[in-house]
Amino acid sequence: MTKDPITLERIKQMHPSLVAETNALYDEIAAALSGRAICRFAYTYRSYAEQDALYAIGRTKPGRKVTNAKGGQSYHNFGLAFDIVLLRDLDKNGTFETASWETNVDIDGDGRADWMEIVDIAKRRGWEWGGEWRFKDDPHFQKSFGLSVSILAQKVSEGKTAKPGSTYPVL
Repeated sequence: MTKDPITLERIKQMHPSLVAETNALYDEIAAALSGRAICRFAYTYRSYAEQDALYAIGRTKPGRKVTNAKGGQSYHNFGLAFDIVLLRDLDKNGTFETASWETNVDIDGDGRADWMEIVDIAKRRGWEWGGEWRFKDDPHFQKSFGLSVSILAQKVSEGKTAKPGSTYPVL
């Protein structure tokens, strides 16, 4: 079982109430993928400024739109979401040279699309998958705890945070 050290660091940036759960989720994902594929969490927590920069792509910056959420409108801004990418080890030397966002490939050769293995694991653990939305966001997973982003943003603006000075709202 190979784990991505970058992902392990990014999991630490998630909402404190999700860190242990997300580590266990990642353990299960890492166990499901073998050989030439690993899962990387490309994003977990994002600041409002980082979110605004992504929102500008395809609008005021070149590129294809990647999000419909401005800063304060994404569950990433509250540490309640992650985005994935598959990493491939083309030459089988353990360096994982290329990234893939293809949802139908079986890099690890176990007869099942790797992306869908991850989706099934996350959904079984109660995560919502962006691939089922009208505006599809295949890499995205989130836990809202039944709270809208506007409620979460309001809690943060009122200082109702998981720890003083943090941007993680009380859930």
